[in-house]
Amino acid sequence: MKTCSRRGLAGSAARAALAAAILTVAGGETFAADFTLKIHHFLSPRSNDHTRHLVPWGKAVEAASGGRIAVQVFPAMQLGGKAPNLAKQVEDGVVDVGYTLPGYTPNKFKGSAGLELPFIGHGSEVMSQVAMAFYDMHLRDEYAQYHVISIHSTDPATIHTPKRPVRRMEDFKGLKVRVPSRYVGMAARLLGAVPGGLPLPQVYEALSRGQFNALMINWGVMTPFKLHEVTKYHTDVPVYNTMLATLMNRKSLDRLPADLRKHILDRSGFDYAHSLGRIWDEANRKSKDAALARGNEIIRIGDAELARWKKQVEPAIQAWAEEMSSLGKDGPKMLADLRALADKYRK
Repeated sequence: MKTCSRRGLAGSAARAALAAAILTVAGGETFAADFTLKIHHFLSPRSNDHTRHLVPWGKAVEAASGGRIAVQVFPAMQLGGKAPNLAKQVEDGVVDVGYTLPGYTPNKFKGSAGLELPFIGHGSEVMSQVAMAFYDMHLRDEYAQYHVISIHSTDPATIHTPKRPVRRMEDFKGLKVRVPSRYVGMAARLLGAVPGGLPLPQVYEALSRGQFNALMINWGVMTPFKLHEVTKYHTDVPVYNTMLATLMNRKSLDRLPADLRKHILDRSGFDYAHSLGRIWDEANRKSKDAALARGNEIIRIGDAELARWKKQVEPAIQAWAEEMSSLGKDGPKMLADLRALADKYRK
């Protein structure tokens, strides 16, 4: 059996990979695949990312290859390391494919941070198209060591609070809010809040104990982490989008014969990322329904009030453009292109 990864698996992980590489065809005949691909990610095996993206993608590749490629998906960091290590694991060939957040390694994916700027984004279907178009225009050098299967967006993050509703900009004053990244943190501070970082699994307890009294996060993860149980008010404004990247080791791809490589390429790129965006939009609606079922309040903000917020956070957006310019890129053009793409795909 050939394998596309340079390092073997140990213990039960090795046995699982071997089992995945022994395929059963019609009539009960079994045979070993010519190539085995290992996919590693940080999320639960019950997550939509596992059940509706990575596992179906692997099965589609196996079927299209006629069993010559076997795909094994390892959730919840089963192959070791921590979530921020995933991009490096792919780059080094420890795994063939990794599913990660570019935001986990912000120093590596500085241009990608533009896709998560405050008040740039919209729904996940829209921003997944924006992400791939922006990648083609400006981010190819940032991902040069990978084959990009997809860069897609979660649904937009909104504002959730246990006790104090946010209806006006003044309501941010003094709120200790959990934020995921540098530029969102800058925006929160400009709005009057006190930003802080915290791993997502710890947010439920922190809100329960009053250590944080607000969070900015997308609806799609609210119900999986039961955060709708410790929040009461949801200001439904698209503050930012989080990007998710499915990256393949380029040597793993190039090692495949051309006819098998085609099955990977056919399941990569703009249209595939667009389809993943639809999944997050569905999760958004389900989480809102769960919050309403508990009697929580979803708050809408008028255009005039929202315009105040956008104007207030503009320095955070410009800070990203300035950083791009400091790296030798055309920061103002990148920002203009990003905004134009968001308008194009929203329409």
